[in-house]
Amino acid sequence: MTTEATREVSVKQSEVPAAEEREQMRTVVPPVDVYENNEGVILLADMPGVPKENLDVLVDKDVLTIKGKIAKVVPDDLKPLYAEFGAAQYERAFTLGADVDVSKIDAKISKGVLRIFLPKAEEVKPRKIEIEVE
Repeated sequence: MTTEATREVSVKQSEVPAAEEREQMRTVVPPVDVYENNEGVILLADMPGVPKENLDVLVDKDVLTIKGKIAKVVPDDLKPLYAEFGAAQYERAFTLGADVDVSKIDAKISKGVLRIFLPKAEEVKPRKIEIEVE
């Protein structure tokens, strides 16, 4: 019979990934909230830990792609015994409709949240029709 003080922690070898696998950068799909107003569509992507210099927002044809990299968070002089999160890259793509004015897309990042504004083209924005009296 073992007590709490003498119990040993064992880890199955099959559960521990090889060193090469741990060093590979994993891809994370960032969660995104999507809002629409009369002016366009707003995407809010959660990308904590990604600095501006490691962030890319690309438009190619009708696809908007967001990519970001998180650097290794453990200092080189330390070796973690257990880590659930390390170096990673975020990546997500969206297909844009013809009603988006691609030339006016705007992106900002603040406190780990990437905000992308996709403006509607002028011809698809709602407009009020003036009524004339005859």
